[in-house]
Amino acid sequence: MNDGLQARNFLLVPQFISKQRAQALAKSLAQQHAATPLASDTLVPGAPALYDFLPFVRLLVEKIPQVEALSEEKVLPTYAYARLYSHGEALPDHVDRDACELSLTLNLDADEPWPIWLKTPAGEAVSVRQQPGDAVMYLGCQTPHWREPFAGQFCTQVFMHYVFAFGTRAYAYFDKKRSR
Repeated sequence: MNDGLQARNFLLVPQFISKQRAQALAKSLAQQHAATPLASDTLVPGAPALYDFLPFVRLLVEKIPQVEALSEEKVLPTYAYARLYSHGEALPDHVDRDACELSLTLNLDADEPWPIWLKTPAGEAVSVRQQPGDAVMYLGCQTPHWREPFAGQFCTQVFMHYVFAFGTRAYAYFDKKRSR
């Protein structure tokens, strides 16, 4: 595994995709929400969210070689999930389920930067700011992470989740045994 990822539980990946592509993906999600309003989930009530939107599944699979190069591990995709945040919404402190062994949160568009907070193995809380197109890769099952209340008006994030191909959570590839 990448030494920096292992030492800090996360890596900032500037320009994981171009700003233009990020904003185009955000626009496609907004259009989907306008055509068929998205439901929220229990983690962030009120924030529209969508599981495995096809453009994000394509990105999830397309980025496997880059994710493997960054993590220095072979990975299998599990799922993509997106959320449209609004003013005042927050993401509670949590760790992810088994299908999120290696995760990326990718900023698609926002009217202002909104840091994600992550805990290092030493227990230090670190905030990381992203611009559209930037990703934060983190060990989702072991890294507590959260976001404080959003001061801006809109932020679109997509979460791309993987498992290590030869690890104990490999059974969760393509989100097998998903609890619904």
